Amino acid sequence: MKKIISVLMCLVLVGCIFAGCTKQEDLKSDIVLITDGGTITDGGYNQSAWEGISSFAGENSMTCRYFQPVLDNDKITVENIEKYVSLSAENGAQYIILPGEDFAVSAYEVAASYPDIKFILLDAIPHSAGDETDRFVSNVMSVTFDSLQSGFLAGYISVLNGNTELGYFGEYGSENSANSGAGFVQGAAYAADSLGVPVTMDWAEYDSAMLDYNYDFTITACYEKIDEQSDETFKVNVVDGLGSGTYTKGSNITITANPAPAGKVFDKWEVKSDTEGVKDKKVNISSKTDSSMNLLVEKCDCTITATYKDIEGTNYTVNVKTADGSKDAFVYNVGENGECDITAPVAEKNMVFDHWDTSSSAKIEDVNSADTKVTEIKENVVLTPVYVNSDTPTFNINVVTGEGGNGTSTGSGSYVADDFVKVVSAPPQDGYMFSHWENADTYGHSTGIAMDNEYNYSTTFNMVDRYAAICDTMYNHGVSAIFTGGNSKAASAFTSKGNFDYDLNVIASGENAKDAYTTIINNYGEAVKDCLADFKGGTVISANCSTDGLYATFVSDDKDIQAKYDEVYKSLADGKISLIQVQGGAGYDFCKKYNKDKPSKCLTLNGWFLEGISFS
Repeated sequence: MKKIISVLMCLVLVGCIFAGCTKQEDLKSDIVLITDGGTITDGGYNQSAWEGISSFAGENSMTCRYFQPVLDNDKITVENIEKYVSLSAENGAQYIILPGEDFAVSAYEVAASYPDIKFILLDAIPHSAGDETDRFVSNVMSVTFDSLQSGFLAGYISVLNGNTELGYFGEYGSENSANSGAGFVQGAAYAADSLGVPVTMDWAEYDSAMLDYNYDFTITACYEKIDEQSDETFKVNVVDGLGSGTYTKGSNITITANPAPAGKVFDKWEVKSDTEGVKDKKVNISSKTDSSMNLLVEKCDCTITATYKDIEGTNYTVNVKTADGSKDAFVYNVGENGECDITAPVAEKNMVFDHWDTSSSAKIEDVNSADTKVTEIKENVVLTPVYVNSDTPTFNINVVTGEGGNGTSTGSGSYVADDFVKVVSAPPQDGYMFSHWENADTYGHSTGIAMDNEYNYSTTFNMVDRYAAICDTMYNHGVSAIFTGGNSKAASAFTSKGNFDYDLNVIASGENAKDAYTTIINNYGEAVKDCLADFKGGTVISANCSTDGLYATFVSDDKDIQAKYDEVYKSLADGKISLIQVQGGAGYDFCKKYNKDKPSKCLTLNGWFLEGISFS
């Protein structure tokens, strides 16, 4: 079988972006690849497909080229793909190659209009928009990749290389995920039984309704007593603003004025030294006129007061309501034709911000952004944030005030991955100073967030993908290798690996993953060559070991291990190893049946985080 796809580029033609192609004679080609927007040197599916096309074209005296589409908001659209198909048809294309699920709708909606062209759809089956029911088009040949065999190779390699505590990180309701996990179990069991070593396997699906796992976490504002400090400390008193506290010399503190009272706008900061013998001008602030500025703490106590002045002309208010519209969350005072920045209150659990509602004539720069600007204000403005149930996972943060704090720390709420989160601690009690932020989930584990400054009373961070917590927990309990085959959240395992130790292993499937211990690759290049050599429209073929449709990026430097892997690969290719197929995409049903039948003497299969559920 093939361990590596040879790097072979088609030299007779060079690909280009649609808008940049001007010479029609340059476009004539027998075989055309339309990439998913990536390049043919991406180290992934596009490159693999292009290498297969190039190789076949060179061996059969055919011409080939590729198009790299310009994406629409990072997405491939049917309308855009049809332009490339039309251009290819005008220039004599016999075959058009479409790599991946992103092209499934295009294959269904476009291919039938070009009956003389043979379409090859890799790793997907045509379907209509909004309905993933498989559709078969007479001039489309589809390729799927055997996830059972892919998982088997991953499990077999893992145990051969000495991993005896394994984890499978799966996706509920995905047939591809279920079969990948089932193959992983069977491959690990095959190796464990042949070697006579005990192996444990923990299986968890991040989105299973049976999953008893709490993704929420708590951020605590921590304080310490001043008399415990070895450095000199100085007291900062902020009047009508945020930033009061006791700080060590050299601290850089953000000072922010409170919203202006009705009819007023922020004017300037008044600064006073509270230490005898130190002049006021020694209080080192970055600006007297910016409502939010920095203070560099010097050797003195100080009082910093926000002052306000009357608005010139007509004064208007901008009222940001709570989600139910019952009260004001924020109130801003603005002059006529003025503008102001607005922020929606944090979403409640399992909700996300959707848009702003208002009857005002004022302009909202981005009505769909929780953080935006209101301009051209000529009347009082009332803005109500509208929240909807989240289509993507939300994770809840509880911000609490630790011992020594005085009041409520802010930032609690529901967030999706990559949301911008701001947390502000409550002022310290007398005799205390803010120290740092701590965060932990329900199980006492680190959450993986990276604060801009964990030692500043006001700081920010981007919300992380909390599904990594499942993998974190597996690693905490001794698992040394996690397989992610078929899981659309596979990146969570790499996030977890980064949280822990790079000696821990993530095993991937499908596309080459540079941080993976090994990846079981879907060999697009070989699949393309097989379809070009024997095109059969309206059919689906499975790429597997018998077609060299799968290969591992790394097995072992040990010749004995490599030999054992080669032997098992050949047995899979020859059909000498039969695998249990998952029925209906239910990974849990497979696990339950596997434990009931007990086909392995050495592998123990566990279900994790399942409340009242057992695989046995």
